[in-house]
Amino acid sequence: MKKFLSLMAILLVILVVLLNFILPTNLANILEEQIVHATGAQEVDVSLSSSPNIRIAIGEIDKIHGTAGLGRIGDIYFKNLTVDGENLRLDVLEILFPTKKLTEKERISKIFKYADKIDMHGTITEEELKNFIALKVDKLENADVKIKPEGVTASGQVKIMGRTADIDLAGNFIVDNGDVYFRMTNLNVRNTLVRHIQLDRFFGDIKILESTVLPLGFQFDSVEMREGEAVLSAIHK
Repeated sequence: MKKFLSLMAILLVILVVLLNFILPTNLANILEEQIVHATGAQEVDVSLSSSPNIRIAIGEIDKIHGTAGLGRIGDIYFKNLTVDGENLRLDVLEILFPTKKLTEKERISKIFKYADKIDMHGTITEEELKNFIALKVDKLENADVKIKPEGVTASGQVKIMGRTADIDLAGNFIVDNGDVYFRMTNLNVRNTLVRHIQLDRFFGDIKILESTVLPLGFQFDSVEMREGEAVLSAIHK
């Protein structure tokens, strides 16, 4: 009888350790892998907390916090990404033992059963926005971009009728139907002898990111302009 009770006590200790430490750590590691797969970020860290901690093993998460270093979403690189959530209910079995033949969207919907709040923030630098605008604006060279709380300004050179012209433009980020655009609000073309310029070559909305490229079922919600950077926010739908 004593041996049986001792064995049961040992099994109970193992179960407590499993539920309190091993499963939560394993769950956090799997979520980190999802972020790495979606963004290519190399430095990813996810922490989960609940009171008591054993609730994590059944998918009841009081708080989740995740960070990622340099990563790419769509065609643009982010300096960093953060994910924060409160009062989540996750399907732990689906995370640990994925159902076969489910699409990624279907699997995410099954994993995230409920959340009071879960959002993501990503920071874009001036340098990355410069590279992106130079790529998207037809034949823009020597681009220089500045991000300030009041908006974005950019300058560069383009070829118009074989002649190099200087352009200055200004604009802001907007979110439309879950997608992020750079909307030009002002354009000035200098040093050109051409009087009639087809401004639609340069002037208009440039799509920065589509919500379909976001991981874990997020959708873009807002953009905050700061000195030297823009912070894109997304929420889980």
